Amino acid sequence: MHRTAKSFLQTLKFSVGYCRYYFNHNCDLRIALCSQIKTQECQFTKCLGNSWNNTDSPGHIVPRRFFSCKDLLKSEQENWKVTSARYMDSAERIKKKLEVMYNKYTFSMSSPVIRFGDCVYFEENGCIFRSKSDADEGSVEVLLNTEDLGFHDAIIQRIRISPDQRYMATSIKSSNSEESSCIVTKFEKLPMVEYIIPNVFSFEWATNDVLFYTSQKNLVCHKVLLATFTNRKHAELVYVEQDPRFFVDIYCTKDKRFLTINSNSKTSSEVWLVDCSNPFNSPILVQQRTKGVIYHVEHRNDELYILTTYGEPAEYKLMKTPVGSCGMENWQLVYTLKEKTKLIDLEMFRDHCVMFLKHYGHLYLNVISLVSHSVQPIKLPAWACAFESEPHPEYNASTCYFQLSSPVQPPKRFAYKLVENHLVEQEAPITINCHTVRLEAKSQDEILVPITVFYNTNSKELHRKPLLVHVYGAYGIDLNMSFKAEKLMLIEDGWILAYCHVRGGGELGLSWHKDGCMHNKLKGLHDLKACIMLLHELGFSQPKYTALTGSSAGGVLAGALCNADPDLIRAVVLQAPFIDVLNTMLDTDLPLTIEEQEEWGNPLADEKYMEYIKSYCPYHNIKPQAYPSVLITAYENDQRIPLIGLLRYVHKLRKAEMDHARSMNKKGNLIPNIILNVQAGGSHCAPLWEDSLDEVTSHLAFLYKEFGLERE
Repeated sequence: MHRTAKSFLQTLKFSVGYCRYYFNHNCDLRIALCSQIKTQECQFTKCLGNSWNNTDSPGHIVPRRFFSCKDLLKSEQENWKVTSARYMDSAERIKKKLEVMYNKYTFSMSSPVIRFGDCVYFEENGCIFRSKSDADEGSVEVLLNTEDLGFHDAIIQRIRISPDQRYMATSIKSSNSEESSCIVTKFEKLPMVEYIIPNVFSFEWATNDVLFYTSQKNLVCHKVLLATFTNRKHAELVYVEQDPRFFVDIYCTKDKRFLTINSNSKTSSEVWLVDCSNPFNSPILVQQRTKGVIYHVEHRNDELYILTTYGEPAEYKLMKTPVGSCGMENWQLVYTLKEKTKLIDLEMFRDHCVMFLKHYGHLYLNVISLVSHSVQPIKLPAWACAFESEPHPEYNASTCYFQLSSPVQPPKRFAYKLVENHLVEQEAPITINCHTVRLEAKSQDEILVPITVFYNTNSKELHRKPLLVHVYGAYGIDLNMSFKAEKLMLIEDGWILAYCHVRGGGELGLSWHKDGCMHNKLKGLHDLKACIMLLHELGFSQPKYTALTGSSAGGVLAGALCNADPDLIRAVVLQAPFIDVLNTMLDTDLPLTIEEQEEWGNPLADEKYMEYIKSYCPYHNIKPQAYPSVLITAYENDQRIPLIGLLRYVHKLRKAEMDHARSMNKKGNLIPNIILNVQAGGSHCAPLWEDSLDEVTSHLAFLYKEFGLERE
């Protein structure tokens, strides 16, 4: 199942600040292997017209004269070469250790597979293979080799097999771009590429030879088309979305009865049904879009099962209605999530619906009988922080497979037997010397904010240990708490890891997001400050040993904290951060600005939002004061985070720090490092392990250097 509830929910948050759902491990093959499609050069549409002051501070400001944007980029890249040399020895040691840990904890993790009829499809090293379910290991045929097609180191994003298994549609992309191509392969005596469709986001087979797909341009999907591949090959337009706030994708119900055309903004949805037995008929509207109502459709026994926010309370509910009477006035309640609960994912089986849920940091299952509507809660291990479901489980399967992990615990496979109501732990978790603590910090308005803390069980004097704080807080998306080898390495080195589940994220359900977006964004900042202060009060490190990390939209709160309370932290690591909110939301020429108005507000139409965004925007609140050291990683081809904004931010931050140092007029003042590492090429989305390894290594080397730690 491509579009599980998790990826559906993430589509609603598709944004300038976030794009992981493209390559989320819960989508399709759960594979993220990078490709070499022709890349675009970074386009700079704006230039800085300011003069530049000379300084001798680390990460120097370039000499006084006017520079083009490309000049500024070149200057930063040259500066990074000089700066990174300081960390070279430490970085090499860290990299070797990470490679050992990665090999140690991932050797047993085989590629996910898709079971289709009596065949199994799987991916390995840029190739797609097929074998019979009961065949020997040697009976495997190669269906597609991305290298042979000229796509080097390809990310294989999605695979769809036609009902008669005569065709396979595959999307691949480059690490330097978010645009992907769909390759249609025909299986005859030998597999043969039949067609390549450029700029495709999602696609599904309606029949043996009819493929529906969405066309993507500038990060936006507004068109649905269909293509036929036998007899008279042709393509035709099926649907066009007129509202720029909406994003369109395609999904196939688990029983293969309908395709759904899903048009989603961040606050409302509209779904159209395509009958797979009559794919050329006009799509049928399920329910006209209604402000504040999000919904997603499944099908079973001539009834639609609808995951929706319709009705009170404003959390997700499972409802149903006959196919012939699908308007919301006919929707009947099956199940409602309890308050402060996050719906992570949902899987539909023939007679059961399995919901993967999180309540105050604890994961559990609710298994709903679609016959009796009874609900069976299933506890999951207390150490689990993240889950990943099996790709494309069969509709008639009697077992639901999934993996559990945590930032420091490698994924372990579990099986839940639906009929027997029995959870089986198929692998024992690896024993690690790590203790997990769940805390709650009282924010400025008395709301309790969850924190998850990890530390080495052998650590003494925790107040002297380095602390790495993680934050995101946007789009209703949780902090990523899946396993990372570098997190386990930090634990072994005595670090403390803290994950602050602030408002704006989704850890406590829809209301948690609503209470931290639009005119509530400052609540996330207050939450973050309260979390860090509580950690210090409880003896988890102290400001001079505390670092903060955030990526994408997490840069808003991280950057805002640096302006408001820089004395709480010593160093900051940001990856593709969103730090110039106001200028971005004022520029409707950027591809996602209009869509983002439902998360940040519209400063063009409302002066109140103009002033409110200005009050917390990291770029607009830089001032002469002592800042922590900052390392920012950016990507030259990032379409979501304008590079010019990061160049401008770094310059302004350096100037503010130098102005502060001069005003203090004291020798020996510690001048922080303000460093920008612009990766040539690259896009906003998660890179390959081999590529990200260097990036992670540079982040850790920077932190070890800042804290005066030397890793042997």
